[in-house]
Amino acid sequence: MSGALPVALRELGVQCDVVMPCYGHVKASGRKMEKVTEIFFPMGGGIAQATILRHGEVYFIDNDEHFGRGELYAYASMDFPDNLERFAFFSRACVELIRFLEADIVHCNDWQTALIPAYMNALEIQGIVTVFTIHNLAYQGLFDVSLWPILFLPWEFFNPSCMEYYGRINVMKTGIVFSDMINTVSLTYAQEIQRPEYGVGLDGLLRSVSYKLTGITNGIDIKVWDPGQDSFIPSPYRLEDLRGKADCKEALQKRFSLDVRADIPLFGLISRLVEQKGVDLVLNIIPEMIREGCQIVILGNGDAGYEELLRGLAGVFPERCGVFIGFDEVLAHAIEAGSDFFLMPSRFEPCGLNQMISMHYGSIPIVTPVGGLMDTVRALGEGEKPCGIRVLGTDSRSLLDAVRKAVRIFWTKPKLMAEMKKNAMKKDVSWTGPAKQYFDMYRKQKDLKESRRF
Repeated sequence: MSGALPVALRELGVQCDVVMPCYGHVKASGRKMEKVTEIFFPMGGGIAQATILRHGEVYFIDNDEHFGRGELYAYASMDFPDNLERFAFFSRACVELIRFLEADIVHCNDWQTALIPAYMNALEIQGIVTVFTIHNLAYQGLFDVSLWPILFLPWEFFNPSCMEYYGRINVMKTGIVFSDMINTVSLTYAQEIQRPEYGVGLDGLLRSVSYKLTGITNGIDIKVWDPGQDSFIPSPYRLEDLRGKADCKEALQKRFSLDVRADIPLFGLISRLVEQKGVDLVLNIIPEMIREGCQIVILGNGDAGYEELLRGLAGVFPERCGVFIGFDEVLAHAIEAGSDFFLMPSRFEPCGLNQMISMHYGSIPIVTPVGGLMDTVRALGEGEKPCGIRVLGTDSRSLLDAVRKAVRIFWTKPKLMAEMKKNAMKKDVSWTGPAKQYFDMYRKQKDLKESRRF
């Protein structure tokens, strides 16, 4: 989002800059950056210092103590113990940069930037609109109250109506409370998180601020994900000529030493291997899928137990099941292009990108009825121009039923299969529409803020 949305906004005439930490891998990339200024500001430990660097429209907050590490948030699956200090520092530095840039709108994303509106409130900075996007409510930035002095915020902010959450600091809650506008990355998810089953303890708060809560579904970067000009796949293809997709399927089968056959339905899965993504549901049905005559290729990493089970299944079914533990960008493109179907059985999904990428590549998504998967995929039986298959529940039996439906379509209804592919590839999944919605949100909030000054 932080890469693609600003580009789409600039095409609408919005002057849009991105601010991010100068992580270790950014410096290691060798990109040329100009020094803009040095900034100083008070924090709990005294006067803090940051260097502001710039590369094009991207500003970097540089401080090696906080960001000069090999990883972003965690090491060896454990969060860095000083994450609150790191992102409080980043947020407070952003406030100084905001004043330097004389910004009209500040758009914050997830808990790592959720303290920015609180600092702006504490410093009585007025006339600047704050928008806060929740990408995944499950990651809230919860910290022990003993760390409060680090923040250098008024103690009165630590109360149940602001930043306190059952005796702890809740940084996500801070962004919700202090921002002028809140949005999530799909309309359905915005509705879901106001219910206890998806609200992760904040549903009551979100219901109370529903007047400033909305949902705007993400897009994908169609320059990076373009099957017609994708240098990562063996045979680029377009809607008008899909012959290259068959070549991509063959190459993917060879890559994993699977049976090279066009008449076998091939299912792809690219995911973090965590419970949210329904990986356990897939694990439960892989043997049955293979008995049904399917092949499956999986790329991802995460839970060590899931990784071990997937490796085991690949060893038991070497001609039908391919597994790569880790992440490989080239392989991700190859799976999107070479799959007939794409599995995405998430238990909850704020938006999801892979289902939109798979549609753009003519791979039929098989998705659960949650969040952005509801908003982006019109499934068979849900209206005209279907481009996917709906899993009716978040359980293994429902997923297997959907897979069996896909297999029947693949083998017995080639015209329907071809029609669904075309419908999927015709669907607009770019950032053009979402960028216009963000632009309208910014403008309305800015006008409202201006009107309240008089």
